[in-house]
Amino acid sequence: MVIDRVSGKIQRGFLFVIVVSFAFGCNFPVSAKGNTDDVGKKDSETITSEETQEQADAEDQYADLTLENIFPEKSFFGPTAKNMSFSHDGKYGAYLYRPYKERRHGSDLWIYDTDAGSSERITSVSVMARFQENTRKVKEARIKKAKEDKSNKAKKKSDADKDGNNDKSDEDSDGNTTEDVDADEGQVEDNEKEQKENGDWVSDADADDKSGPKYSGVTSLTWSPCGHQLLFVSEGDIYQYCLDDKEITRLTKTAGAETNVKWLHDGNGYTYQSGGRLFKVIFGRHLIEQISPKFESGYSMAGYEISPDGEKIAFTARKWGPAPQGSGRKVKIANYRDRFMKTSEHRRQLAEDPTRSWELGVYLYQVTDTLTEEATLSRVFKGTFDKPRDYVSGPAWSPDSTKIVFCAYEQENGDVKFYEAKCEYLENEKKADVKKGKLPKTDSDSEGSSKKDNAENAENLLSGQNDPDKQEDKEEKIEFKPAEMIYRFVHTGGPTTPNMIAPEYLSDNRRIAYLSEQTGFRHIHILDPLYQSTVPITTGRYEVYPVKMAKDRSWMVVTATKEHPARADIYKITFDDNAMTKISLKPGRYTSVAVSDDGGKVMAIQSQYGRLWELVSIDSQASTQSVLTDSHPEKAKKHTRAKPTFFDFKNRHGHDIYGQLFKPDDWEATDKRPMLLFLYGGPLGKTKQVLEGNYQGSSYFFAYYMAKKHGYVTCTIDPRGNSGYGALFEKSNYERVGKPQVEDVLDAVDYFIDTHGVDPNRIAIHGWSFGGFQTQMCLYTEPNVFAAGIAGAGPTEWENYNAWYTTGTIASEKLEKFSLLPLAKNLKAKLLLVHGVEDANVLYQDTVRIYRELLKEGKETLVELFIDPTGGHGLGGDVKSLGRFRKYEDFLLRTVGDEKTAKGNRGNSAER
Repeated sequence: MVIDRVSGKIQRGFLFVIVVSFAFGCNFPVSAKGNTDDVGKKDSETITSEETQEQADAEDQYADLTLENIFPEKSFFGPTAKNMSFSHDGKYGAYLYRPYKERRHGSDLWIYDTDAGSSERITSVSVMARFQENTRKVKEARIKKAKEDKSNKAKKKSDADKDGNNDKSDEDSDGNTTEDVDADEGQVEDNEKEQKENGDWVSDADADDKSGPKYSGVTSLTWSPCGHQLLFVSEGDIYQYCLDDKEITRLTKTAGAETNVKWLHDGNGYTYQSGGRLFKVIFGRHLIEQISPKFESGYSMAGYEISPDGEKIAFTARKWGPAPQGSGRKVKIANYRDRFMKTSEHRRQLAEDPTRSWELGVYLYQVTDTLTEEATLSRVFKGTFDKPRDYVSGPAWSPDSTKIVFCAYEQENGDVKFYEAKCEYLENEKKADVKKGKLPKTDSDSEGSSKKDNAENAENLLSGQNDPDKQEDKEEKIEFKPAEMIYRFVHTGGPTTPNMIAPEYLSDNRRIAYLSEQTGFRHIHILDPLYQSTVPITTGRYEVYPVKMAKDRSWMVVTATKEHPARADIYKITFDDNAMTKISLKPGRYTSVAVSDDGGKVMAIQSQYGRLWELVSIDSQASTQSVLTDSHPEKAKKHTRAKPTFFDFKNRHGHDIYGQLFKPDDWEATDKRPMLLFLYGGPLGKTKQVLEGNYQGSSYFFAYYMAKKHGYVTCTIDPRGNSGYGALFEKSNYERVGKPQVEDVLDAVDYFIDTHGVDPNRIAIHGWSFGGFQTQMCLYTEPNVFAAGIAGAGPTEWENYNAWYTTGTIASEKLEKFSLLPLAKNLKAKLLLVHGVEDANVLYQDTVRIYRELLKEGKETLVELFIDPTGGHGLGGDVKSLGRFRKYEDFLLRTVGDEKTAKGNRGNSAER
């Protein structure tokens, strides 16, 4: 695949690729087409030359491995494609994206032709400048810079001519003749000239121009359900793009922002939200109709879902209860930016504070009656909630538009309740008369129409074909029945699972698919309300996450960790036989997945160690997978060729614990190497650390650096407590926070001492946020195991952390018993405490308090405090990533040393 950087078009072609790889065995398959991988072709067939190159470049590679290079002031990663989706027939895909040079600006709309295998950029500064004043300012600034660039180039050329340095050889280093090179350069120059003239040219220095105007780009898109056209939003206004005539039409120009744009079911118009209200527009009509009703006093719209037939809407609306006394707690955070210290106040809901209750109503509304202002709003459900993790899913319609399903989770007792509300059609007198053969008088009657005409009129009246405005003047009235609970179970899994349940009807309009942890792992279940029974249709020690339900509800596309916990492959599940078929063709982790309506085509972001994340297109019928974007500069690719080794071991209870590691080049199993272990250890939705293509600073870059530069064995593990490994892992913290992780960390240490040449006297551990807490927990409860630890922004007193996290993850009450303050006296290792003073997430006071406790216990020679005076939860104030990891390196070399440093005895595994 070749990307025309000037025109923005991506085309297939031949590429000659020279790959320089690290000396630790990374493999890069290179195909003849460059962007399409041949299925079944082994990587080993394509990497022989790369392995030779790795050995030749090893010395140069490590000379370039510096903290300054891998932790630059500004990230060397490029933007990522987003908002992928397909046209109704799968012929086209659409996504939002911007090239690396334009990373300071917003994304643009791109269209991917699935048959041709090429992408075209639709919007740009020159295109949107005719609509938007702000974009015209960007265009003018770019044209001005282009003229300056032209002037500078002319001056350089003139200087070069004077020096006689403008001679060209007949052949370049790639064997191309002067004529070939000139022809290519001429084409590029012509394209660049056009870009400079119309305002689409961006200089290499543009990303650093903080004072220059910024292009906002496109923020969302949605395809028509029946045509090759789409709606997109830019600067809060709605635009239409038709692929047939390649025209962009502006649809709104308002002071407010239009959001949540959705097509009507027949493609004849759209709905959008603005100012907390819902509006409907029919193409070709002058009327803009507000279809959000007036809710009861105090209720405001939270969301909406239009029925498949377009005639009804399910609304959710929320009403907050009165704030109880003592619920408006605010904490003060110090600011040292000026001459004298100032404080700012931040709201904080703690577990001990009284909770403000809220009511949620689910309503059904008949869209067809809104113009006559006769439509009635029916509330089918009302619930009162007062716990931080209480949750109600958005309603989902049945395929026949006769009912909705939603679920509610009650944190206090763990109840998950499924509710169903039904719609019943009522016949009015006019339609009843038609069915009895009594026809209303028409113009044709006065002219003596035939019985045949009358019969046709009756049939048309029944079908609604004679009514040009049948959406608004439909004869049928609907009665909405109150929601009834159809199923209930007690959730005993992880704290972050209930809000992923998301029920959806199957094709029979009765059974319901949903996500649940009832089997111990997140799997797809089928609920049959008729028999009040539920069964899992996927099973095993892996996790499944829904992506898309088919329009005919016969299949569902999911991502799953079936092949390895570090991966997320794409699968199609068919409901007639519960078969699970893999769609993704190459290994890795797939996120932001979009699927065509027939299930045959996919766009997704693929991440894999050795290859940076990019947008890929998959054709399951043709068994091809192609890369659509080239997002990252060579510097990013150069510093991410390293591939850690995945490993796993059994903990003391028999659970599989997964990790990844780097080893020094000259490592042997009999070595006595220093070891650095990184972990997080807490639940966070689907998040974990051991993942394909997770180029994180601590687990990837710093780990690789310490292994190759200083001879460490470095590893990252996901102990119990992490999300993504089943219910037992995610809920293991509750009422015993940090203890399961300590056990798993100790078992990891034993595993590495026994199998990976690790010196038991020189083991260090570090982590951030929950990992900062966990690092200290390990040092204070197992003081003879570790020589050093680095704890970043750790919540050492859980009673000070927010109620949402603590009540679901730590305990429901008496959080003070999990404080680390009483354990600080046990410290024997060297400890570096790191925190940002302006951290509004984990309060800086937590680190100050534990630091003070350590001083009181006489640990002043063991503990160091490293603060960012203007930093937040991830630092980023006066202390950037480079400064942070410089400090880490210095601390570790002083306390644990490098591969040649001998350290005093700090105990070994036998002492535990």
